Amino acid sequence: MEIYKTEFGSFHNQTIWQYTLTNDNGLKLKVMNYGATLTSIETPDKQEKTARIVIGSGRFNDYLEEDAYFGATIGRVAGRITAGKFSIDGTNYQLPLNDGKNTNHGGPDSFERLLWDSHPFRIPDQVGVRFDLFSPDGSNGFPGNLNVSVSYSLNQKNEWRLHYEATTDKPTLFNPTNHVYFNLSGDLDQKVDHHLLTLNSHRFGEINKDGTPTGRLIDVADTPFDFTQSAVVKRGFESDHPQNKLVNGYDHPFFLDKHGDGPDAVLKEPVSGRQVSMTTTNNAVVVYSGNGLSEKIVMDGKPTKPHLGITLEAQMMPDAIHHEGFGNIILRPGVKYEADTIYQFGLI
Repeated sequence: MEIYKTEFGSFHNQTIWQYTLTNDNGLKLKVMNYGATLTSIETPDKQEKTARIVIGSGRFNDYLEEDAYFGATIGRVAGRITAGKFSIDGTNYQLPLNDGKNTNHGGPDSFERLLWDSHPFRIPDQVGVRFDLFSPDGSNGFPGNLNVSVSYSLNQKNEWRLHYEATTDKPTLFNPTNHVYFNLSGDLDQKVDHHLLTLNSHRFGEINKDGTPTGRLIDVADTPFDFTQSAVVKRGFESDHPQNKLVNGYDHPFFLDKHGDGPDAVLKEPVSGRQVSMTTTNNAVVVYSGNGLSEKIVMDGKPTKPHLGITLEAQMMPDAIHHEGFGNIILRPGVKYEADTIYQFGLI
């Protein structure tokens, strides 16, 4: 296994470093310290042809111009917070609004736009990078001095492991995720229409027109949201279901069953034979089918388009602070936040 770093660009007169992690099976993973961002995953298909299977770019400036969070670490809170308001222990907080009348993905210029400290490491059967960030009290309106780290690692089992840690000196909200967009075909001229998805989830979160959760969990049975058995993604693009039509596909949290020993999600692409399985300690996965991608966003010289990629964002349920039963995302002093997500790559 190998790990090495190269200069990737410059941001505010500071060097952007990209780290390349490789294992002995032909899997290559690239991450950078801007936004603690995954920039590339390369894996072989069933014909042993290697290609990049996520939306990313080899040009750093592309990340300064896009607003789709490609591969970025999201925080302090992933997803939308209704009206940008919340209360903890009787104290009210108002966050800046960056998504209509709501706050999305931690607010403007949050974790994804910051330069993280990076610390490469090598341990038996594993190489990786730990990214550290200090988020001061009041950042984007959130209380508490927050120390956060996220570790990216790769092992010989073809597992990309994400490990999050955080501490705070005041009660605050914390619910991070990674916003990687998969396209397992390895061909970014193709959409993800024919990808097959399986989710260990019998309920999804209903959303309002503005994308905020209503608080209602809906049984997936007899709907295009039923991925308890492997199903093609494009049925959500062609569906007349009101929740699909609202967003032209999927932009929904799925509440994970957490029963059995299998993965929480499996994504497959039949032609290439590639698949990725995801397991997480979180209670939800947000499936976003890239509905808002457009030719205005250019990555590696190619304009994007709707449904070019699909996310499996492991996190606690969005807007959990406002909805009973969605989980606790309040982090308190003296408590260490920890969460893990594993994406394992293989062939069908």
